[in-house]
Amino acid sequence: MPARAVPEPNQASVPPGQEKPEKEKPGLPEPPWRSRRKAPVARQPLSAEAVIEAALRLVDRDGLDALSMRRVAQELGTGAASLYAYFANKDELLEQLLDRVMGEIPLPVTPASGSPAGTGDWTAVVKRSCWDSRAVFLAHRDLVKVARANIPVGPNALRYTEAMLAVLRGAGIPDRIAAWGMDQMSLVIVADAVESAIHASHGRHTEADAGPYLAQVRDYFGSLPADRFPNLVAMAGAMTEGSGDERFAFAIDLMVDGLARYAGATDTTSGGAAEATPAPTVLESPGVVPAVAGSVADGGGV
Repeated sequence: MPARAVPEPNQASVPPGQEKPEKEKPGLPEPPWRSRRKAPVARQPLSAEAVIEAALRLVDRDGLDALSMRRVAQELGTGAASLYAYFANKDELLEQLLDRVMGEIPLPVTPASGSPAGTGDWTAVVKRSCWDSRAVFLAHRDLVKVARANIPVGPNALRYTEAMLAVLRGAGIPDRIAAWGMDQMSLVIVADAVESAIHASHGRHTEADAGPYLAQVRDYFGSLPADRFPNLVAMAGAMTEGSGDERFAFAIDLMVDGLARYAGATDTTSGGAAEATPAPTVLESPGVVPAVAGSVADGGGV
């Protein structure tokens, strides 16, 4: 009986008519005129954190108005419906997005008693924290607008509030004054950051960008009828001078200097602020304040 050839393992006999088409067989090079296919990109695993980070990238790049569940889904390469497994709606996403950003603000630390001169100054801690908060908000375009009407209650916001209240109460400031003072400082910070975002949306990203606009306002004030607007005419320069940083420092000095008057005071039970023993102190704004991109003079206040 003649011997039969045994096929190699990779050359098993195939019934006639069932051979693989030539194009499906491996090992043939692609014709040079065909474009090279891109390797498929692995889809990012979806999670609440991934959604928040994608939303933050979108806001930082295109602004708050560009944010939508559909756009965030596109950033992640998925459908908008899949986002609702993590967030009930856009408002909930915005709330957690703001808290994510607040987590970038360094927590203020209560000065230790007996600290060396300067390091135990609670007023310096509060002022520095105001500057830190403003810098974080300015770094994320107009996201700060989300903070205008809602009280932040996310975990990062709670940690920051707890730390700031500890500093104020540790300085002997009555509870009501500490609560109201922190609230009003937050309003100043948010208003300043929102105004800077609005300036930037009009192309005024720096002090130099804002120069021509402020010059126009100054000239307009100076041209008003002096008999009807004597103060505006006389103060046209003062009303429009000063950088955004200088005006912010002035506002925070006013707030913190006012709080310092209540250090060691006691709360009243009536509707006033508190009975305070005035402690007049001249407090300085931070010695060196780095210029923050996007801050410009407000040309007359918030």
